[in-house]
Amino acid sequence: MSIPRWVRRVTCAAVVFPILVSMWNPSPAGAADQDQKVQKARRTLITIATLDQMTSLPGELGPLPAVPIPMTNLQTPAKVELGKELFFDPRLSGNDHWACSTCHNPSFGYTDNLPRSLGFGDEKELGRHSPTIINVAYNSAQFWDGRAATMEEQAMGPIVAAREMNSDPQVMIKKISGIPAYTEQFKQVFGEEPTLKNIGMAIAAFERTVVTGESAFDRYIKGDKQALNDQQKRGLILFVSRAACTQCHKGANFTDSSFQNLGLPQSGPLKEDLGRYNVTKDPNDKGAFKVPSLRNIEMTAPYMHTGAFKTLEEVVEFYNQGGGSGPNKTPKLLPLNLTDGEKKDLVAFLKGLTGPLPQVMLPQLPPRS
Repeated sequence: MSIPRWVRRVTCAAVVFPILVSMWNPSPAGAADQDQKVQKARRTLITIATLDQMTSLPGELGPLPAVPIPMTNLQTPAKVELGKELFFDPRLSGNDHWACSTCHNPSFGYTDNLPRSLGFGDEKELGRHSPTIINVAYNSAQFWDGRAATMEEQAMGPIVAAREMNSDPQVMIKKISGIPAYTEQFKQVFGEEPTLKNIGMAIAAFERTVVTGESAFDRYIKGDKQALNDQQKRGLILFVSRAACTQCHKGANFTDSSFQNLGLPQSGPLKEDLGRYNVTKDPNDKGAFKVPSLRNIEMTAPYMHTGAFKTLEEVVEFYNQGGGSGPNKTPKLLPLNLTDGEKKDLVAFLKGLTGPLPQVMLPQLPPRS
């Protein structure tokens, strides 16, 4: 197995490199003595003192860059305000009771706090957990299966989906166009009356403002070495080394935007969910779902695309066991053999990724004529 690129960037590489070789080239099965040496080496891979001296972290972890804004949908205050109103307006739905914010509630970290969302009219449970919109501006694809290439496309999808907001586009546009204040806003922002396309553009503009502020981790990596406590630092060491979390949770947003099959048992109303395969038709993608960002993860329980786990402790234990046993599971997941203390350290670090969110006041929706 090749040595990851970040190995060459770690401070004091001459000291830790032999240990890393042991990590990535484990001893043959049955060599118990050698395995014990490797386990001991892993535990001493990076010390807190060494961590505090590092100028860059494995996995290119670091502060968030500026939000990418597409040239086809530039931000303006008026467009963001219009998008916020539409995001909270249930009149976009077929029954005037279902808004984007129903499943993406700011009070629950822009999710709905349910294992799996309820479908249109609360009639049926859907097959997947409602993903947060926090930091989706950094995603390369939207939805758990990545079926939407842009945020604008994503924003339009649930509005017309029969099991979600269940709107007939023509009926919905006639309804929104019949609200004078909306018609005036759309003309100001887009130079035309409401359309499904520019409704999606406005909502996407608002969603691009839902970005996490500076977390304890960000302050730490910027030079405040007291921003993380020792437990969180131990968790960070595990995150970038023995737990190998940066195989997928890398970069400033703590995700590589890939799709992975964790062997997670199916739960909820669906007997089977093929995930990314439904988009690509590639057999290798069966059961694979998007790797989510870990920023503000403590706010968005329950976890996984099925909402299978109520707590971060359960998530860490799942990975500690090497993931699930379902078919087509990624080879990246192996048992970690973390101690109870190490699992607590890892959870503590994850909570150190929580940053403040923009204050969003509920808008006063424009009245009908």
